[in-house]
Amino acid sequence: MKRTLRYRYAQAILALVAVVFMTGCTGNYGRLKTSQEWTDAFRKQLELPDYNYYYCGRENLPYAVVGIDPRYTFEDRLWHKIESKEDVYRRAAGVLVWNDQWSRGADIVDPDGNRIGIWFSYYRNTTVKMGPGNTVAVFNPYQASPWANYMDNDQLP
Repeated sequence: MKRTLRYRYAQAILALVAVVFMTGCTGNYGRLKTSQEWTDAFRKQLELPDYNYYYCGRENLPYAVVGIDPRYTFEDRLWHKIESKEDVYRRAAGVLVWNDQWSRGADIVDPDGNRIGIWFSYYRNTTVKMGPGNTVAVFNPYQASPWANYMDNDQLP
C-alpha cells in the first residue's frame, strides 16, 4: 500500500514538473514563413516596403537582412541599421555571395500569423521572440538554431 501511494506521489510530482517545464517553453514566439515574393524582391531589387532595415554579420557579407514594420520596436543590439534602400540591396547582394542557391526571402510573422517584417538570408530559420509593447527580437541566424538550413520546419530530417 505504501509503495502504491509513493508511486502516485512520484507520478503527480513528475506531471507537475512536466507542466511547469512545458509552460516555460511556450513563449510568445513568431516564425519565418517562406515567401517567393520577398525572394524575388531582394534578388531582382524590386520595390520593398517602407520598413526599418537591418543586417547582421559582416558588412560586405551579412548573414541576413531584415525589414521590420515601423509599428514594432526592434531589439537591434546584434543588428546594424541600414539607412537607404540602395544599401538594403547591396547587403542582399552580399547574402547572395555567400550562397546564391540557398538564399530565400520570408515573412517574419507573429504567433498569430500576422506579418511584422521580412527576411532575406541563406539561413532558413531563426528565432523570433515577441516582447511587451510590440517589441520584436530576431536572433542572429548564425547562432539561432541547429536546424538553420531549414525554413518553416517542413523539411527537417
